Amino acid sequence: MKAHARTGSGPAHASLRDRLMRGCLVTIALLGCVTGSNAVMAAATLPDPVVHADFDELSAGKLPGGLQIKTQFSAPDVVPGVAGSAWRTDGFSSYAEGKLSLSPSSGLTLSLWVALESYPSDLEVPVKDMVPSSFIQQAAGGKGFDLYIDAYGRWGFKVATSAGVLRIQAKSKFPLRRWVHLVATVDVSTGVASLYQGDELIGTGRGVPGMTLELASTPLRLAAAPTDTKILDFTINRLNGAFDQVAVYAAALNAEQRRLLSGPSSTPSAEPALVVPATRFANDTLRPRVHPLPPANWTNEPHGLIRIGDTWHVFYQRTPNGPFKTLMHWGHMTSRDLVVWESQPDALMPELQSDDFGFDMKGIWSGHVIADGGKAFAFYTSVNHGDRLAASNPGVAMAISGDPQLREWKKTGPILNSRGARDMRDPFLWKEGGTWHMIIGSALDTGGGLLYYVLEPGDKGGRWQPRPRFTDPSYRMLDIGSEIWEMPVFEQLSDGVWILLVNPIGGKVSKYGEPSTRAVYWTGIWSDGTFKPFSTTPKLLDLVPGHLAPTVGRADDGSLRAIGIIDERRTPLAQRQAGWAHTFSLPRTWYLLGDKRTLGQRPAPELAKLRQGTVVDRSGVSIGRDPVSLDAGHGAYEMLIELDDAPADAAPVQLDVLASPDGREFTRLVFDRARGEVIVDKSRSTLSADGEGPQLMKGSYAAESFGAMRRLRVIVDGSAVEVFINDAAAYSVRSYPSLASSTGIRIGADNPQPMKAAVKVWPLRLPQ
Repeated sequence: MKAHARTGSGPAHASLRDRLMRGCLVTIALLGCVTGSNAVMAAATLPDPVVHADFDELSAGKLPGGLQIKTQFSAPDVVPGVAGSAWRTDGFSSYAEGKLSLSPSSGLTLSLWVALESYPSDLEVPVKDMVPSSFIQQAAGGKGFDLYIDAYGRWGFKVATSAGVLRIQAKSKFPLRRWVHLVATVDVSTGVASLYQGDELIGTGRGVPGMTLELASTPLRLAAAPTDTKILDFTINRLNGAFDQVAVYAAALNAEQRRLLSGPSSTPSAEPALVVPATRFANDTLRPRVHPLPPANWTNEPHGLIRIGDTWHVFYQRTPNGPFKTLMHWGHMTSRDLVVWESQPDALMPELQSDDFGFDMKGIWSGHVIADGGKAFAFYTSVNHGDRLAASNPGVAMAISGDPQLREWKKTGPILNSRGARDMRDPFLWKEGGTWHMIIGSALDTGGGLLYYVLEPGDKGGRWQPRPRFTDPSYRMLDIGSEIWEMPVFEQLSDGVWILLVNPIGGKVSKYGEPSTRAVYWTGIWSDGTFKPFSTTPKLLDLVPGHLAPTVGRADDGSLRAIGIIDERRTPLAQRQAGWAHTFSLPRTWYLLGDKRTLGQRPAPELAKLRQGTVVDRSGVSIGRDPVSLDAGHGAYEMLIELDDAPADAAPVQLDVLASPDGREFTRLVFDRARGEVIVDKSRSTLSADGEGPQLMKGSYAAESFGAMRRLRVIVDGSAVEVFINDAAAYSVRSYPSLASSTGIRIGADNPQPMKAAVKVWPLRLPQ
């Protein structure tokens, strides 16, 4: 590769300290201060790097030092660096490569600054079968060098030489979320390889004096492993972080020379470098703008919605390194108002307690967060490669936080195994009087059900004791043919009435079939440690599938807020190309309807802060065979249609959203008051082949519970469409138009005599 810097005063690759040192040496020479100057000069001079990249010119579209940056996005991400700019990787699509020419007898020094958001992903396989990622490498076929790191933060350096492969393994995990200066040297004259973290020697590997490098015939790469690991359309073992001040020298730098590689005297915070730049998704019209949504990559079930002081916290399933599911972490977001959300560092991640075992090594799966006695307690599903019962695989594990911001957690290990069930996951807890109760979604011999425990007083915080049954009647009578129940919720809706909600999956239940994967619930009475539903037939949380697994918390006034997941309904390829998957629902308020049996759902009152001035405010609008066309003029909006009284046999209202002006794309929402039915028709929602799932979904509407359809509230935000009828019944779906112009609205009904309605439209924006 062509060198990017030249030896002499003020080379392009020199740090500030290097430049100052060179300036001092020039001054010494001019003043004739020659005593000891030759030794100082020899110690303070860096050779030309054979590769150098400081990434300062990335924002101008120029490639750093001849490296080519590969990314699926329109341009590489540019973020603040150690000095100037740095390159932000996305964890799955981006890496850099370039040509590297070295002599086998020259020696080697690698120098780079790295800030990692997370450790690389891998398959959920035993440790011996994992494939580490790399900070920087030129390796193939057992030759070359590799500065590597694995999914558990174990890292080191290896290099192939004529004396064999020299390996240096760090004893401590690689630090996350801060800038780290890494230096690796190979001195062929002494036969010693060394690895440094800043000024600290991590370790050495010894060959023989006069050995040579065994180089690989492959490009130099940053942020990519020598061997890619795949899941479906995804490469999963790349790095998610920021890189700055990368240099490769064809020599082993000595101690004085290495000191010249140091960065600023005060290393800046890495947090600005780990923010996903807005430019990454700037042109993505399908990405919601006002929904709660992590900055990138895989998002799944939220859990642990809890208010601590004046701050809401929500934790959620996350793969931090790409839009794929493996080695689940617990993501963490906070909000003061349920409207503006701020991403926090991941709360929990898979770890090892020994070289080949960790009780949550396969993932930190869903659970619940509670507060008690001034501390927060996270209960989660931990999964490993051990024995089902002896190793608690799966198990319910616990972590404790005394941090008011819930950023720091200490794991205490598994507290329960799956005894009593074929499988289990997703604990939910509540306190009654002074006693804590826990239910866990389970796979029983009869299908989906629950395990039920009560915390009895005792040493070390007490002991969780099993109870034979949580519901009366049996789970078999309540189940809908599933294999397991997930994400249970048990909350009091009003005096004397409780709700049990679960998400049945497997068995007869499937995402695109019938019965479909969705949340169901029962209301009933909680008495003497037993839940007695009013009916054995579950009610559907939403009128049509698309929204599931809500997490619930109490507002200041005691009312319930709920946030669920609106899952993806597009292909894995489309998810990879987007760089993110799934979104959370807008927060809803849960309440008990007048029939004292049915859950009501309406948008949380906090969402009113999203509204800007109305762009449409019309009364007496005729809704008939000639559709009324509107355009909110914004990617996110709320629309309210209030229908005047109409005959019970009036034709269905047809509302087209995400509609293109030429009529080629639209998503049709049908409200049939006569039949008590809602329909979502996505048969013409997109011209692309990326859409997945049913194109036609129907749901029953119980007017006796929700009232006659009159107030239709629809919120559209990118690909998310959320519907509330009478602020009582709800559903949420995803739709993926391919045309940028598909933002229009049409309202019609096949009636000889048009109905009258009042229509309002508010554009939605996050408060500044």
